[in-house]
Amino acid sequence: MAQQWTHRGGGWLPPQRPRPGVVPLRPLAPSEIAGGAFTALRRYGGRMYAALLLGQLAAGLVVAAAGAATLASLSPTPGSRAFVWTLLPAAALFLLFTCALATALTAALLRPAVLGRPVTASGLLRSALPALPRVLGAQLLALAASAGPVAAVALAGLPALVLLPLAPVALWLGVLFVLAPVAAGYEGLGPVAALRRSASLVRGSWWRSLWVVAPAVVLAAAAAVALPLRLGAVGALLALFLLPAFPQLPAGLLYVDRLIRREHLGEALAADPDRSGPEPVSPG
Repeated sequence: MAQQWTHRGGGWLPPQRPRPGVVPLRPLAPSEIAGGAFTALRRYGGRMYAALLLGQLAAGLVVAAAGAATLASLSPTPGSRAFVWTLLPAAALFLLFTCALATALTAALLRPAVLGRPVTASGLLRSALPALPRVLGAQLLALAASAGPVAAVALAGLPALVLLPLAPVALWLGVLFVLAPVAAGYEGLGPVAALRRSASLVRGSWWRSLWVVAPAVVLAAAAAVALPLRLGAVGALLALFLLPAFPQLPAGLLYVDRLIRREHLGEALAADPDRSGPEPVSPG
């Protein structure tokens, strides 16, 4: 890389890394990851949310049809709770699908956003849909690994004191596997391989990963509470539509940062942006 002269103290310094997209192609500070996430939201948010809405509409139709068929088969009597017991699983499935689709769309958006390339909503959706099962599997496996023991203890009715030593373990595992869904979508990994990949990238940078991801999660959670309180049912729908995608953007850029630091992705992108990047790994 060619050198350049600087008047600040004199001497030769390497030139600044190029910034073709939302972040420079060099190791990123936490503030640059946060700024890059907001920049990506500003530049690509319309197309990303359009793709997310198309997927949500299709999933909503499927879930509604399945729920209606279930209710019809149950033939609920007046005053029964069949509607509630049908609605809750349907809502949970829809939320899982929305989170997985938002992550798959983020993985599809990473390279164009980092390189400053244009995208379309239909193109993002076409790229994200094949990765959706892998992303969903990685999300469920990471959730089971981190929150499963805590949920099991809580369901068993054990004293709350038993949960205290499990909470730090759940947090540690949650951060350790935070990059697994993005890795599953970006590299084509299976759920187990994606968890291994996330652990290898986060290891040695756990506190920094927490510092990057936690503010986005807290901000999204606060908005998820505030919107329904202020806007009622409309706010709840807006929260379901807008919020699942935002925490995925800092996680995606953290993933890019770890690849730049560990595998020199920035130099590869600057040298050959069309062919560089991690090779897809067979699902594990």
